[in-house]
Amino acid sequence: MLQIVKENPKAAAAALAMHLAIILFLIVGVDWLETPKPVESGVEVVQARVVDQALVTAELEKLQQAETDRELAVAAAREREERELEDLRSQQLAEQQRLEELARQRRLEERNRDAEAEKQRQIEQQRELEEQRLAEVKAKRLAEEEKRKQAEAKQLAEQKKREAEKAALAIEEKKREEEEKKRKAEEERKRKAELEQQRKAEAARKAEEEKKRKAEAARKAEEEKKRQAEAARKAREAELEAAMQAEHDARVRDRFMLQIQQRVINNWVRLDGTGEGLKCKLRVRLAKGGSVLAVSVIESSGSGAFDRSAEAAVYKADPLPVPEDSLFEQFRDIIFVFDPNR
Repeated sequence: MLQIVKENPKAAAAALAMHLAIILFLIVGVDWLETPKPVESGVEVVQARVVDQALVTAELEKLQQAETDRELAVAAAREREERELEDLRSQQLAEQQRLEELARQRRLEERNRDAEAEKQRQIEQQRELEEQRLAEVKAKRLAEEEKRKQAEAKQLAEQKKREAEKAALAIEEKKREEEEKKRKAEEERKRKAELEQQRKAEAARKAEEEKKRKAEAARKAEEEKKRQAEAARKAREAELEAAMQAEHDARVRDRFMLQIQQRVINNWVRLDGTGEGLKCKLRVRLAKGGSVLAVSVIESSGSGAFDRSAEAAVYKADPLPVPEDSLFEQFRDIIFVFDPNR
């Protein structure tokens, strides 16, 4: 607001004076022209005009609102002027850039015109040089044409001479061809005779080879027959031996299993309260030498105490009797029925 007062001092002074005059008029609103009346009683009567303070306040607010509206109008006008000035500056800058671009294009066109003029001058110079070269070529061609005619006359004479020599050579060539034909016919006859001889020799060789091949095939067939018979004999022997070994291993296994069961039964302690006729199936894992690694019940007897006593009997019987040879592999993990009543 101070900026507005600085820019419009006269308007601000006039507005201030008007405001003061209105306020003074409202405060000192006495009618000086009215004639005073005499006092009729002892009571002092004061006659005065009452000023409505609400009207004064409303008037002041209207003046202040008018002043505020005027200030806002002035600020809006200044803002519009600043925007217009900024737009004008932008237009001036764009116009300046456009003029600079036109000047740059004009300089470029002048350089292009100079380059085109130089190019035309070089073309004209090149055309003159080309005309001079063509004149020289034409003179040279005329001289060569004369020289060519002389050479053709000389060649014609030489050609006639060559044709005579060619005729003589043709006669000689024909004679050589006839001799060559006779020589080739003789060579062909000899070649066919040699081929026939070679064919007969090859046929005899193939017949001999076929005879040898059949004999070799017969010998190999006989050997194969003998080999198959020998293989069949060995297979029968191996099968018989395997059966005998399996039977032997079964007998050995049964013997050791009976020994293991008997040893476990011998180490079993009968517990009080266990009924007669109980039995369970045990699984035993063994190490080499018969050491017991683990025992488990895979089919219970129905009595936990009996099952535990059977497991205890296996551990008590450690080490169990087992074979020492390769048959031990069948005893690493064994299953048997523990039946102390047998």
